[in-house]
Formats: sequence, structure tokens, C-alpha cells
Amino acid sequence: MSTATAPARSLVSPSDELPFQTPALPEPGQVVEVRGSIWAVTDTAEQGLSRSPADEGRRATTNLQHMVTLQSLDEDRMGEELRIVWELEVGHTVLPDQGLPEEITPEGFDNPSTIGALVDAVRWGAVTSADPRRFQSPFRAGVTLELYQLEPLRRALAAPRTNLLLADDVGLGKTIEAGLVVEELLLRHRARSVIIVCPPSLSDKWREEMRDKFGLDFTIVNSTTLAEARRAHGLAANPFRLYPRVIVSMDWLPGVRAQRLLRDVLAEARRSTSARRYAFDVLVVDEAHHVAPAAPTATARGRGYAVDSQRTTALRHLAECCEHRLFLSATPHNGYTESFTALLEMIDPRRFTRGAEIDRTALDEVAVRRLKTQVKGAHAFQQRVLRTLPFTPTIEEEKHFALLDALLRDSAREHGQRHLGIAALLLKKRFLSSPWAFARTMSRYLEASAGSGEWTEEDSYYAEVMGSGQSDEEEGLVEQPEFEALRAAKSDDPLAAATTAQIEGLVTWAQNFQYRPNSRLEALIDFLTAVCRPDGRTWTNERVVVFTEYADTVEWLVAVLRSRGYNEDRLGVIQGSTSREQREALRFAFTEDPTKEPIRVLVATDAAGEGIDLQDYCHRLVNFDVPFNPSRLEQRIGRIDRYGQVHPPEIFSFIPVAGPSASSGDGGSALLDGDLDFVGRLVEKVATTRSDLGAVNPLIDAEVSRRFLGTAPRRPAARSADEDAVNEVMAGSRRMNRQLTELARTYEARREELHLSPGACRRVVDEALRLTRQPLLIEAGDERTDAPLFRIPQLAPAWQGALAGLDTVRAPGHWRPITFTELDGAERERLGRDVVPIHLGHALMQKAARVLRSSVLSGEHALSRVTAVVVPDWQTTCVASVARLVLVGRGGLRLHEEVFVTGLRLRGQNLAEEKVHDLLDRVLDGDDLQAAGAGVREHLAQAWMQEGTRMRERLTAEMGKRAERQVDRVRGQLASRCQDDADRAHGIFAAFRRNLQDSLRAVRQSEEEGQEALFTLVTDEQRRQRARDVRTMEERLDALDEEEAREVDGIQERYQDIRPYVSQVALVFAVCGKDAEQWEQEADPSRHGAGGAAEGDAAGTADTGEAAGHVAAEDSKEVGA
Repeated sequence: MSTATAPARSLVSPSDELPFQTPALPEPGQVVEVRGSIWAVTDTAEQGLSRSPADEGRRATTNLQHMVTLQSLDEDRMGEELRIVWELEVGHTVLPDQGLPEEITPEGFDNPSTIGALVDAVRWGAVTSADPRRFQSPFRAGVTLELYQLEPLRRALAAPRTNLLLADDVGLGKTIEAGLVVEELLLRHRARSVIIVCPPSLSDKWREEMRDKFGLDFTIVNSTTLAEARRAHGLAANPFRLYPRVIVSMDWLPGVRAQRLLRDVLAEARRSTSARRYAFDVLVVDEAHHVAPAAPTATARGRGYAVDSQRTTALRHLAECCEHRLFLSATPHNGYTESFTALLEMIDPRRFTRGAEIDRTALDEVAVRRLKTQVKGAHAFQQRVLRTLPFTPTIEEEKHFALLDALLRDSAREHGQRHLGIAALLLKKRFLSSPWAFARTMSRYLEASAGSGEWTEEDSYYAEVMGSGQSDEEEGLVEQPEFEALRAAKSDDPLAAATTAQIEGLVTWAQNFQYRPNSRLEALIDFLTAVCRPDGRTWTNERVVVFTEYADTVEWLVAVLRSRGYNEDRLGVIQGSTSREQREALRFAFTEDPTKEPIRVLVATDAAGEGIDLQDYCHRLVNFDVPFNPSRLEQRIGRIDRYGQVHPPEIFSFIPVAGPSASSGDGGSALLDGDLDFVGRLVEKVATTRSDLGAVNPLIDAEVSRRFLGTAPRRPAARSADEDAVNEVMAGSRRMNRQLTELARTYEARREELHLSPGACRRVVDEALRLTRQPLLIEAGDERTDAPLFRIPQLAPAWQGALAGLDTVRAPGHWRPITFTELDGAERERLGRDVVPIHLGHALMQKAARVLRSSVLSGEHALSRVTAVVVPDWQTTCVASVARLVLVGRGGLRLHEEVFVTGLRLRGQNLAEEKVHDLLDRVLDGDDLQAAGAGVREHLAQAWMQEGTRMRERLTAEMGKRAERQVDRVRGQLASRCQDDADRAHGIFAAFRRNLQDSLRAVRQSEEEGQEALFTLVTDEQRRQRARDVRTMEERLDALDEEEAREVDGIQERYQDIRPYVSQVALVFAVCGKDAEQWEQEADPSRHGAGGAAEGDAAGTADTGEAAGHVAAEDSKEVGA
């Protein structure tokens, strides 16, 4: 066991005049101080090069340089690495292992509260990989956790590699679940680098959530970041190498610039000679359905076959170089198996491959799926309520829609088509959204140049217009996929049969609505008035969010509402052109208490509103128009129907009633009424679906095609075994109650083991402030809660970084009160943003714990780490050593950390382990600690250093024995964990091998029969994609044995070359009342003669010599960290 540090080497400067000392080369696992920070050494490697030409004649032993790889020990810099040339550094040192103090002086005793805070800080920093149940991240999250949110963490820690699809219902807290897993992997040193890929509108939200709720800083990598990095670090700077934790937009990821930056990072991970097996340790993909291949074309000939998009390809290449993968989506399955398996392959290529059959058991192990209806008890979700807003279309609206429909049908017949094309559907969609959106679309269409080449409905534009494969790009922009579909269709003019006068008439009619409402908007205005200002003057505290597909419709809605008294204070707008700063300000205002922020109505497009949580003070949502994509519609509803919603969410849709019939050219009924009613009913179908929405997508596509294009419905194909497996898993877990019971037991046991309490957390902060000579927290109160609140005093600049997030965007620099008490849902609602709950992961707690722990690692602060406490009702005086045990594996990887204690009675045998823990609880965790007086301290100092007592030697020996027992126990746990992980890997590969064989057998049988049973390959690209998938399955099967061997080797390597390190944390004396009284009397010369005092001291120290013996077998139970 390592307890010593190698001596420094004496070198000679190149001038041969002044000798200087270079610290000895550290070993992996040792702690060093470099550039003012504390680091753990993870690797050392000889450079094999001379330090300089002047050194060529020197001894070989001084002729080499060493590259030393370091990992930060600061919690707020988890994962940060530094590589240095050890011989070229200045001011660096290897920190000595801390043992028991050689001597103790009466003046060297520390305040018991300070030592108690120190022990807590060290205990909270001890993390292990040996036991998956001893997690920490839930206690470092600034949220009120629900037990079901711990299930992904449980699965992640039980597996050798984390590969999870977090598919919980919208609003159940997938971001929190992912954050818990990421932080725990970082704490356990199973990960150092993290990359998050998300829609562009969610980048800021992810950065804020990770910082405020988990204390993790992330850098958003985009063109701006790249430019800043190159200005600061040179033209060759790569942000993916500079920052250990990054966020990337899934729109920016496939671009040339991002791919060029990633190419070098990914190439290094793929090189067989590279020390890094992975480019990033953790990959998180939010709204993961966007990276799956889009739904295939559905035509009368068949449904086609999904083809990889550029985004899919880019994400797959990235995922291949990431060890742990978390994909988040409430709607991951779009109803098409090959698209879903492509997504699953990116999550876990050991279990799935694109186009193969889906293994039901494998899917159940990877997917975590719970529905709101399955969350019972006190925190059950509110039942959503579907309501309708009736309106009556005018005769003019009916007439112009009927004219558009007739022109589209006549044009289709002129082109020899029996049914309407996709461009016709697009134009109808815009008309149904708003007359202004239709007018703007028609104007752009007339101005646009015709598309080149033939274009048919089988093209990829189909998915964009139909909706099930619709991209998340901002709606309504000119250069977005829907408009590209219309531009491409112009060569087969969907309005070929229309005269110029007819087209201009439609456009003029629609443009006249620029500043006035149609019948549906009038109904919306009446509804908003009834909710927000019933008397027309006084604003209520109620709020409403209005969603639409198109930015043109947003523009029109806002223009009309502004004219009706909804000024900028009352009406907010979020769309693609909204700046990041405006978006954040609006989100802050809309989720703030209505008594503090005047905003009452928010109008947003779908993509711009994705990921913005609005449930705090809003429970009404209006669908001004309806997307054909069920997943997108559910995402809308999820903005208010989510965790924290205290009212039943009300979802409003427009339904036409008793409208005048405007006959079409052939005498038909009211087309506009019928189409609007059909769209309204889609909301009801989607909003009441309680299984996976993927099963609904193909049905919606078929109904939309039949209603708007006039295509004959195809007979639905028989459900495959894959679809049955997916539907069963996506229906949610039926084992939820049993899982929650076990998780609750584990959670409470871990909290008790960590000694986590509001008082302990506050003490750590106060003692760290005291050590750095800062004013302490100021007690405050609030009538809305009984929880103790505290104000932040004026702190020195060194503490300012720890206050991040305590102010708000509306009041920067104004620190809100804090609390260490875990607030329940009702208290959080009452307090809103006025109070900040502080958790272990918060920057303030991290700073405080780092200040205290630095006294163990570097002696930065003046702590002797010795204390004495009088315990009046204790029977005998004892001494206890608190030590930290670290087990380090290959490459300096920390596998296990724990705090253990060793105790002796000053008279009698050693203390049993349970009694030592009880002793520490009594001595260090009490509310009214009685510090030992001067006489007691003087007596203990003499007894510690007196040779006859051998107190230090005996305690050191017993501490070593106990450490050896702990090491043996943990080695056994790690060996068992290694074997379990290897066995699990063998099982995964065996199941995947069978799955590949079965899938290929089915493919060959289908080919022999001369047909594809499930797919109608419509285009050449679809046929090529299917051929690539089959070829990949064959290649994977051939290489599977090698992959399995490599996987198991990697698992075993993790647990090899395990070395223990022990460092002393604190020395604690618990003095019984009788001894304290006697020793104080003996030290008082006014009451006792000098001879008596000396005699008493001699007797007392002689008694301490009786503390001998070894710990009995029953005293060797496991110590809680």
C-alpha cells in the first residue's frame, strides 16, 4: 500500500552554476499540485528525447522528458484533463500522503464544527464503481426528484456500458434523468468528456439546466465558438479538444465546418495506436427522433423503405466513437421498423443493426418508457382536458377555399393525374393555417423559379409535407423543406388550369387579411378576452400559449392582436427569428409569477417552442392550426402537460359549426368546414393516444392522404413481430411499482449513509467561509415557507464564481436567498424563483467542499485536522482516526473511494466499527458541541506524544489493518463486478448473433420467393439503402466474434493493476465527562499543587497505555462511506 512519496531529484542548471530541485516523477494515482490546482496523475510516459542539446553529455537517467497526464480533482472541473512535460513545469509538487500527525500541541486543536464539515466534505467526494447502489448524483441535483426518475440511473450503473433510450412520456423529466446519469458517470470517473446533440432551440436550455441543476458547465460549439477559440488559441484550435463538455446543434453537426472539426477527433479514436478508445465518453442526443431516417414514402404501390438522411449519417459516425450513449425522445418510433432500428443501432450496436429484426428482450433492456398515466400517488399527473373553440367560417372563406380546391383538381386532371399531388396538399395546408400564410406562400410561389427535372410525389419532399417525417427546421421560412417541395413542383404546375385572374383574385383576397381577423381568429380573440381580461380592461393572472406551424401565421396573429390591445408587455412571440437573448427573456417572463410579470399570451411556432417548459403558470394551450405529425402535436401539448403542472392542462382546438354552405364548382358541400373539422379531430385522436405515437403515424398519413389528396386507402399490412415488440415496450413499464419500492429503499439508505442534512450542508458552507476569512451566511425568513432561508453576504472575488445562477436575467448581480432544505412541490410553487435550493452539485457547495478538502490534499488552509469534544454522557474517552481510501486501476482510473474510521479506547480494547460511527455522529454532528477546554487539550497532546502510551503507533497499525480489510473487501467486489460485466457482455453478443442469423435467414427466404414481404422499394435510393442494410448485417455477423473479444478485453482491463492509497483526514478525541472534569482540575494550579498535577498527569498517561489489542472479528464489518 502506497504511503510514501519518492524523494526529489537534484538537477543542475544548464549554466552549471545554480542547483535546483525538480520533484520526483509521480506515479499514477498520486496527487500533485500543478499551476495552482490539484490533480490526480492518470498516466506517465517517457518522451525518449533529451531536454535540450546542452544535456547530451549528462547521465542517461536525467536525459529524458516525461509526459504526465493529469485529471482535475475539482468537482466543478470534472473530466478536465491536462498534459504536461513534468521536467519543464515550474512550481509543481507531488503532495505527500497524509498520515497521522507526528505531534499535537494544545493550541493545534481545531473547532469541532470545522472538522465535522471537513469529514462531510470528504465523505461527499468519495465515489465508488464497486457498488452500483451507492450513487451520489441524485443528491447533487437542484430539483425535487421523483423516484421513477432514478430508474435510468439504476440501469446505467448496473451495466458495463450505458446505452439507453429514455422514451418517457413528454413532461416526465427526461432531461433530469439524463443529467443524473451523466453526472454519476463523471463522478465515478467512468467518463471525462461529454457531447450533447440537440435541436438548435434547445442548446441554451441544456446549458442552463446542466449548470443550474447539476453544477456542470458546458460550452456550446458553433461558428462563433470556433472563431473565439481560434483567436485565443491559434488557427489550429479545435473546440472539441479544448472543452471536455460541449453542446452541438443537430442542424450544425452535419455541416462542413462541424464535420471538419470532428474528423480529427474521430480519426484519433479510430487509430489502433491511440490511447483513447473513444472520441467522447458520453453522447447525449435530445429529441432523438430527429436523427432517425425520415418515414418512407407511402403511395398506392406500397409504403417504401426509409433512407438515411445526412443528419442520420453524421450522428451515426459520431456515435461509433462514443462509449456511453443516451438518446432522449418521447416519440422515438415513427411507425417504420427500419427507421426505428437505425435509431436503436446508434444507441447500442451490440444489440441492434439497421433493418434487422427487433429483439424484444434487448429492446426492453435498452428502452426506459413510462407514461403519465402510470405515475400514481401524490405526484400523479393531472388529467388533460380536450376542449373545442367553435367558430363559423364566412361565405367568402368557403367560396375561396372551394375555388382553390377546384383549380387544384382541374390542374391535376390536365396533367393526367387521378389524385392531387403533394404541392396541392401544401397549398391547402397553408390556407387552413391562415389567409396571410396562404397569401405569402402564393406570392413566393409566383416569384420562384421552376424546379429543374421531373418531380413526383414519391420524392423525399413527401415526408416533409405529410408530417410523419417532417423535419424540425423552422416553419414558414422561405428556404425550408416545405417551400422547396412547392418550388420543385412548379415544373408540374399544380395550378396549371387556373387563369391569371383567378390566381390574382385568390392572392388579393388573402392579402386583404393582413391586418384583420378571419372567423377563426375572431373566435381566438373572444377566447383570450374571456380568459385574460373578462371586463375588457382588467387583466387576470391567467395565461395562454398559442401554437401555429408557420411564421407567416405568427406574424398575422401578432399584428391583429396588437391592434386589439395586446401590447409587447402582454403578448410575447417566439419564432425562428427570435434571438437567443429574447427567447430566454420571454421564457423567464412567461414562467414567472403573473403578479411580477405582465405577459399573458405567448404565440410560438412548433420548432421554436420545442423544449420550452411553460407549465409553471400556464395550463391552457390553443392549437391555432394542427400539424399532421402526431409527434409534433404531442410535443406542443407537452409544453404545459408535464411534471410540475398543478392544474388539469386544457387543450383547445377549433371546430367549425353551422357554417354557410359555399358550393364548389361541381355543387359539392362546404369543403372548408369539412377539412377544418377533420383537422380538429386529429387533435383528439393524438391527444388521447396512450401508447406509442409511432403506431399512429402511418394511420394519420393514410387519413390525410385520403382526405386531402383523394387517394384510395391501402389495405393495412398484417402487423409484424417487430411492431408487436415495439408496441409492447412503448406501452410503458408494468413493473413500475416494484421498481419504485426498491429505488425508494436505496435512495433513503444512501442519504443516511452520506450524512446528508440541511444542517450539514449549511455547516460546510459556513466553515469554508470562515476558513477563507469571509462573512458567514445571514439567516433570513419568508412567510411562505418554514424552511430556513439565508442571504449571501458580500464575498471576495474568489467566491464570485460560486454564486453563478443565484441572480436572474432580470436582476443580474442581485443574489436571491438560498435554502439547504429540500422543498416539496407546493413550497416550490409558492416561492417560485425567489429562493434557490442549494444541492451538493451547486457551485456554492462545490466551492465550499473544495476549500475544506484542500486542507487534506495540499494543506492550503491552516487546519491541524485534530479536534477534541467533551461528551458528558459517554462512558470512556476515545480517539478515532478518519481516513480516505482510494483504489486506482490501470491508467490512474479511480475505481473506488471511501471514508473509513478506526477507533481506540484510552483505557481498554479497540472500538468496534459500529461504535466508532456512533462516536463520530455524536461528536461531529451534534447541534451543541462542547469543545474541549485548555486542560483537556494539554493532557491529550502530552498523551499523544508520550512514548510510553504508543497511542499514535497503535492507531496507525490498526488503521493499516482496517484499510487492508477494506481493500480486500473492495477487491472482491470489483472482481465480482468485472465477472458480471463480462458475463453480461457475452450474453448480449450471443443474443445479437442469433438475431442477425434469424434476420438474414428471413431476408434470403424473401429473396428466394422473389418478393420483399414488408417493403415496396419505390426508388433506386431505397433499393440501394436496403442492399446496404443487408450487407451491413452480413459484415456484422462475420466480425461479431472479434467485437465480442474486444469488448470483454476492455471490461477486464478496467479492473486490472489495482493499487490502494490511504490518506489521513482527521483525528477526533471524544472525552467523557468524568475525564474532562478531572483533567481540567489537574491543569488548574490555583486549585491543585504542582506536584499533584504532575502526579495526576502521570497516572492519566499511564492509563492510556492500556489501549491495546487487536480489533475482534465481530468488529470488522463494512464501514459506510
